[in-house]
Amino acid sequence: MAKSRTTSHFLYVPDRSAAERAGRALARAGFRSEAGPASDGEDWLLIATHDAVPSKERDIATQEAMREIALAVGGTYNGYEVRRP
Repeated sequence: MAKSRTTSHFLYVPDRSAAERAGRALARAGFRSEAGPASDGEDWLLIATHDAVPSKERDIATQEAMREIALAVGGTYNGYEVRRP
């Protein structure tokens, strides 16, 4: 049986208001999130985290959802990182 893993997704959004809107959308979709000013400019970095058993289909669907949420608030999706035990 596959073990659950923790994955963090990175979204860059234009400002605090966009980060708050994206954070609400992420919460509705079952993700934990935290946001703050990005270190390299005026954008805000939003980190969305979730635990799930790995699945190619789930991974693709999650990445598509992240892109949609980021685009809906004028931002971009910048990939993910899997936390290894």
